[in-house]
Formats: sequence, structure tokens, C-alpha cells
Amino acid sequence: MNVSTLTKNMNEGKLVAVAVIGGLVALILFFVLISGGIVRHVPITWQEKIETTIALKTIDGQLTVIGIKGNSGTNPTLLMRTKDFPMVLTVINQDSIPHMLFIDGLVVHTKILKAGENQTITFYSPTEGTYNYYDRLSPSSEPIGQIKAVKVTSFE
Repeated sequence: MNVSTLTKNMNEGKLVAVAVIGGLVALILFFVLISGGIVRHVPITWQEKIETTIALKTIDGQLTVIGIKGNSGTNPTLLMRTKDFPMVLTVINQDSIPHMLFIDGLVVHTKILKAGENQTITFYSPTEGTYNYYDRLSPSSEPIGQIKAVKVTSFE
């Protein structure tokens, strides 16, 4: 074996070593970027939201809230989480007169809902608490229901 062939084999060996090391570095960098979320175009976790549907209806001369989805029964206390967890509330007017739902403390309201109309509103509660909601078009100043916002912590 001459010196020229030996030099050529050494250069090829260095090239292979550089290629293997470069490939490993690229692979490690690829996994670091993926695990850090840089290449994701959507969040890896599903954002939880509370979806509730209620209907407003006069029964025996009293405005009644009927839980359809999320909470059932008449005049249910609606539950939601605090902070970054939205409540998606659909309000259906099943009455013959217009209504406008207003949530005190959160300053959230629907538009004036005529008979048969509905509206979906999305809102957040910054802290734990109990919020009364009213029909703004009712002559009574009594609340027609409550929403309780609770903080949920992980179980360890």
C-alpha cells in the first residue's frame, strides 16, 4: 500500500466520521425542537372548556331556567373553572316574550333574545366566586340563577 492510498483512506474515514457525528447532532436537534413545541402548529394539549345550554321559559308565571346540556333540571347552579378555562354558554329563549341574560360580576350578557332565538356567549372567570344572573328585561330584580367558578387543582 502506498502513501497516496493510505492518505485517501484516512480522508474517507474522516469524512464518514464527520457525516455520522453530523447526522447524530441533526437527529438530537430535531428531537429537541419537537419536544419544545417549536415545530408544532397546534397545542399538544386539548384546551378544556365547559359547554352548557340553558333555556328560558315562563312556567306558572315564573321565569324558569331549564338546564339542557351540561347541567340538567330547573334553575340549576351552573359550574365553571377559573382563569384560562372558558365557559361556552348557549341561551335559548323558549318563551313567548323577549329576554336578555346578564351575569353580574362578570359583566357578560346576551343580546335581546326574541321568542325562539338563541345566542352562544363565551366568557372567563378570573377568580373563584359565585355570580348571579338575571333577566335584564324582567321587572323583578331577583336573580334567576347562579354560576359558580371553582379553581381545580391537580391530584398528586
